[in-house]
Amino acid sequence: MEIATVFDFAHDTVIFVVGVTAVLASLGVILCSSPIYCALYLISHMICLALLFLLYNAEFLAVVQIIVYAGAVMILFLFIIALLGGKKEAPENSFHRAAAFAFVFVMLGELYLLATVGPTQQVRGEIPAELFGTAKAIGIELFSKHLVVFELASVLLLVAAVGVMCLAKFSFTLIKKRAR
Repeated sequence: MEIATVFDFAHDTVIFVVGVTAVLASLGVILCSSPIYCALYLISHMICLALLFLLYNAEFLAVVQIIVYAGAVMILFLFIIALLGGKKEAPENSFHRAAAFAFVFVMLGELYLLATVGPTQQVRGEIPAELFGTAKAIGIELFSKHLVVFELASVLLLVAAVGVMCLAKFSFTLIKKRAR
């Protein structure tokens, strides 16, 4: 057996293990009843996605995945959950739960079909092949073609943060200054 095939087998095995871990973590997000644990499962899922980015030689996307999503956004979610009180939900058998399970099984079926179809081809675009996946290529795409969507996403995050503060129903009481 050649050494290259051993490395290819090990690479494919690591990709498979990280992918299965990502799927299990995402199932933990859906099936867990505690919001704190759901957020922690989501953080572990995002770390698995960053590992998959690393395994596919997209280092910039892996770093952004860790710093922005697993770091900043998920810590913000944990603070919001802690602020609102992370009460455990009682499982209920309803139409929404059945629809969620059906959605999960449809997505797993789609994943199975995707895996059995075979390898896909890289999308050919305006970005040269040597720049594909680099910070420059992502910046060109993000700030030229998708600038409005990028700004709308930032406004959406701002509105969500303000909405959480309104839902928390802060009662601000003025602090009287002490007379000296």
